[in-house]
Amino acid sequence: MDIAKIIAKKLNGSLSDQEQGYLDQWLKESEENKSLYLRLKESGNLKDITSITDIDENKQWQEVRDRVKKAKFKTRSIFRFRSVIKYAAICIGVIGLGYGYQYFDFFVQEPVESEDVITLKLENGEVRTISSESHENIIDSKGRVLGKQIGNQINYSDHAESKELVYNTLSVPYGKRFSVILSDSTIVHLNAGSSLKYPVNFIEHHNRQVFLIGEGYFDVAKDSAHPFVVTNGTMDVRVLGTKFNISAYPEDRDISTVLVEGSVSLYNSEDVYDPKKANVLQPGYKAAWDKFHEKIELEEVDTDIYTGWVNGKLVLKEMSFKNIIPKLERHYKVTIDNNYEALNNEVFTATFDVETIDEALKIFSVETPFEYKFENNAILINELNIY
Repeated sequence: MDIAKIIAKKLNGSLSDQEQGYLDQWLKESEENKSLYLRLKESGNLKDITSITDIDENKQWQEVRDRVKKAKFKTRSIFRFRSVIKYAAICIGVIGLGYGYQYFDFFVQEPVESEDVITLKLENGEVRTISSESHENIIDSKGRVLGKQIGNQINYSDHAESKELVYNTLSVPYGKRFSVILSDSTIVHLNAGSSLKYPVNFIEHHNRQVFLIGEGYFDVAKDSAHPFVVTNGTMDVRVLGTKFNISAYPEDRDISTVLVEGSVSLYNSEDVYDPKKANVLQPGYKAAWDKFHEKIELEEVDTDIYTGWVNGKLVLKEMSFKNIIPKLERHYKVTIDNNYEALNNEVFTATFDVETIDEALKIFSVETPFEYKFENNAILINELNIY
């Protein structure tokens, strides 16, 4: 049997018992087979996958396996193997812009080289610069008005008319924040260093699925017929209407979801949603998903600590300086090089609002003395020399 065709049929939900048995056996043959299958498996709507055309399994499919095997994965980019996935998609007959394509296209992309500006990537790949002082229409490649930008927000709820899934990607650099109102009136606030990929218009019979890198606060409009799903690489959060915060920065070990109101279900992005197996989060709780061990821990928290950034605050509670550094870098758009090893383990509680990075570092140094200086667009921290 042709394993490529079987995988395509599996993703399309049309596998026979005999073919399922063959697939199960193939998965058991090696970890390589299992790894390849999991990386090709789609996490969202599977209707865009069609029957496969004939391919030379011994040549083309083996090439896919060889490329996956040779791919080098890094912690910061778990899914960075774009050429492998594109080739595999051709082999198994994936067409159009279905959720599976959007998933891989978003998480394997190289970040837009823009350190200072907010960018909006349109459906045709064009990247536009967004100024927080601007008031203008968002127009697609065909001249249609998709939404309207007013200051630090883009609103698609009154303009989007697309009858097909057409995606935009909003990217926010360090030191900035931005928000977007989706076509269903869901409001998403994006924190510094974050990207959101979303349809300009949600359509009937499809989940309201968006893709997140970084941190976002979601105020989801209720629609019981169309679940809202946030995919962030290894974990999906599924809701009908609620308010919650997700922090899914690539450099962080955990993906944290904090529920403010309503309820959400959390499950592995590689699995088809099953309400009996999903983890349900209650208001006032945080779920920390370990991306590497695929384990989840729940704890009751003060939600204001995790949502204060929406109002421009950086709230830290009993956090080690090592973990504070990336938050300072994102909030203030700086690079920090800490040469004082003992400082990494010091624990701090603080809230910053209008303070500059210089003022923030002075506050930290009062409790645990250290010296710092600005050099070549970076902040160098060293142990205080008392001699």
